[in-house]
Amino acid sequence: MIEAFEKRTVRQAEAKVVAEHPQGSLMKKAAGEVSDTTVEFLLARGAKVEETRILGLVGGGDNGGDCLYALSYLAKLGYSCLALILSDKPHKKALAAAEKAEVTIERVDLSGSARQIARLAARRARAAQVWIDGLVGTGVNGKLREPLAQVAKEISRLYESRRLKVLRVAIDIPSGIFTDDGRLPGPFFGADVTVTMGGRKSSSFLPPAAYHFGKVRLVDLGLQMKEPRLARLEATDVGALWPVPGVEDHKYTRGVVQVVAGSSSFPLTGVMCVEGAGRAGAGMVRYVGPEDAAFAILSRFPEAVSGVGKHQCLLVGPGIDPQDNSRVHEVVNQAVQAATTGIPLVLDAGAIDLYPQIISQIPGGNLTHRAVLTPHAGEAARLLSALGAGGGRGGVSRAEVEASPAAWGQYLADKTGATVLLKGAVTLIASAEGAMFSQTGAPFWTGTAGSGDVLAGIVGAVMAQHQARAEQTGHQLSPSQVSAAVASAVWVHAMAARKAAGLPFTTDDPSRGVSLGAPIVATDIARQIPQAIAYALEQA
Repeated sequence: MIEAFEKRTVRQAEAKVVAEHPQGSLMKKAAGEVSDTTVEFLLARGAKVEETRILGLVGGGDNGGDCLYALSYLAKLGYSCLALILSDKPHKKALAAAEKAEVTIERVDLSGSARQIARLAARRARAAQVWIDGLVGTGVNGKLREPLAQVAKEISRLYESRRLKVLRVAIDIPSGIFTDDGRLPGPFFGADVTVTMGGRKSSSFLPPAAYHFGKVRLVDLGLQMKEPRLARLEATDVGALWPVPGVEDHKYTRGVVQVVAGSSSFPLTGVMCVEGAGRAGAGMVRYVGPEDAAFAILSRFPEAVSGVGKHQCLLVGPGIDPQDNSRVHEVVNQAVQAATTGIPLVLDAGAIDLYPQIISQIPGGNLTHRAVLTPHAGEAARLLSALGAGGGRGGVSRAEVEASPAAWGQYLADKTGATVLLKGAVTLIASAEGAMFSQTGAPFWTGTAGSGDVLAGIVGAVMAQHQARAEQTGHQLSPSQVSAAVASAVWVHAMAARKAAGLPFTTDDPSRGVSLGAPIVATDIARQIPQAIAYALEQA
């Protein structure tokens, strides 16, 4: 499991370790990792030493010192290096080391206008094949100040013009990304790889900031930290968590999922939910829906059973037409029954909009952590608005959720009492207790019709399987167990999508470059679910 921490937590632990080591030793170690990572990625791209020019954007303090030492190491390897000093207080010893290694030093006249300074930085960047961002580290809060804000705008504009093929390396965090909640309050630098010190920063796990870290390489400084802000499951974790049937298990003890999906307007929506649940290991999947839809679904997935029966998880919502009163009534009644009896409940798609109706009939007026809400940003915005968030501003917009999904996802979890799975390129799992999970890895092709229905089916299956185990042992699923189970379902969905798109399950190998894979449809994802689970079990 990968953990991420708030900046303050890392800095406090780092200060203690720094005090116990010879002066400058940890900075040199960090700089060495920056240098090694830069060389690794350049070699993977086939870049030649004599044809590669490296620009270091150097600020003050330790971040600038890391950059200067890294440039000195790269210069000793034969690379042409320029240190553009954008601070009136560069790290003295690191600067001396860079000068000794024959790094070209250019001190910027900071008395000039921000625009002039930014244009100078852009000219130097245009002439380089590598940009090392050593401007500002985690010791700064808020937005970048001038002239650095203007430098960030100008260099980002240059990169986005796509006229250059450049490797962007950030030290610790990309400059300008200072928040712990993933927001982007102002101009910032993006990176292709971030070499982070001591511990992963929470912003590297949280969108939209997480989209701009690139690959993250951790420099282990031996920090001792507790209470991570965020966690991310990997294959070994999923393999250890995934319920595996034993010799005495049968279809009822392996977990039964009951799916209430589809309506006269969207009769076949339940297909993807049923198949997702079945292929994820549920002992049985029951489908409750229109007769013609049931016939079509059973024709496609004959392993399913039509009709209501005993189950360990109820999945409701996909394809429910709000104008279909009989289906809405059925969804609300079944959801209320599950929530009242403590059976795990997954509210997906149309059922999220029915939350006010459902909650009004539940004693106490709250869900528990055993209920899982699975909104995308638009559905989350509607639910937040229905709950009164946004005050007199007319509610919460989708753009607001996308700008700060961690905060809004946690708000939903706290307000509803449920476990919230907020979907996106980085999917967040929040609950009222414990760390938030952040899962990623799915190819961009995953955003296709029916993909969310497959994910809902996987969530339903893993919840049913864990609930079946809990019933056998006589205990209830804890908030941390539910969050981890939901995170494992998200991991399986992402890896199944990767496999379907022709991509490896996981890779941090720069020699592979950027592999986009191929277009997929939801059924492709569903068919690869068993392979994704098998891979996780092999790694455990």
